[in-house]
Amino acid sequence: MKRVLLLALMASVALYGFAADKVVELKFGHYLVETHPAHLAAVAFAEAVAARTGGAIKVTIFPNSKLGSSQEMVEQTTLGALDLVIPTEPAIAKYANKFNLVGAPFAFPDYAATDKFFAGDFLKWANADLEKAGLKYLARWEYGFRTYTTSKRQINTPADFKGLKIRTPPDFVNQETVKALGGMAQTIAFAELPMALKQGVVDGQENPIATIFSNKMWETQKYLSMLNYTYNSTHLLMNKARFDGLSASQAQILVEEGKKAGLAMQKSVRDMESAQIEELKKNGMEVAYPNTAPFKAAATPVYDALKAQVGEAVFKAYMDLLDKSK
Repeated sequence: MKRVLLLALMASVALYGFAADKVVELKFGHYLVETHPAHLAAVAFAEAVAARTGGAIKVTIFPNSKLGSSQEMVEQTTLGALDLVIPTEPAIAKYANKFNLVGAPFAFPDYAATDKFFAGDFLKWANADLEKAGLKYLARWEYGFRTYTTSKRQINTPADFKGLKIRTPPDFVNQETVKALGGMAQTIAFAELPMALKQGVVDGQENPIATIFSNKMWETQKYLSMLNYTYNSTHLLMNKARFDGLSASQAQILVEEGKKAGLAMQKSVRDMESAQIEELKKNGMEVAYPNTAPFKAAATPVYDALKAQVGEAVFKAYMDLLDKSK
């Protein structure tokens, strides 16, 4: 029996390249609360990786901005202080500015359009920039279409933005869109947002429904305007040197389980959205579905600002990719 067990262990090590005395510990940081689908996906990812590697890879998760803001955690990952992170496109843009273009206002009508876009050549086009920054792309996860909430009034037309202080992350498109629509963009760290809303430091904010729901924003926000003005994915990134130091089988498992977790998160976010909106209503939020045409027209200057930021050649290449996906 002992000989059988020994042979089985040797076969496992030969197959996967794992040794019991060499556990790889990976730190995975993100900025979302433990009830958010992203955290649940991260937990599922960690558990699947541990199971498939027989415990040879241990992923420890640090949620809820425990290691800093999304932007700070991306920087930590480029430096190797953090191994895994799931930022949205704007937080990646410092290292690969092509990602900023994904959030161009009203670029995508629905989730099917985003899926078709990411199934195209965008990630291949942007990947060289990521690797130059020391980042390895593992998988697309999800975040959702961002929309606005306020405590003061419903947003039905661009004129309703006038005088409103809207919290945004320190992200170019989000800030420029608020300004273009006539509001005042206020940059506040995500971890500080609940208190800022409670104290009235800002009148409103913008996020996907899953984030609005999981952070119980009905406690401070009365009005929800379903504009879906920009789309974000989260993307599972890893420190490239750390990834390259893994065995081929370990690396393959991380990529495979990253993709599985991402697909599960996509389904969760999208399937739950309607039910979450109904729960927001039950908790006192008033929900409006404005005509987006006037907002889209008002946001046109954001495209000009993006073109100036990335350069005309990069902007044109992106728009060509976007057109192909349509």
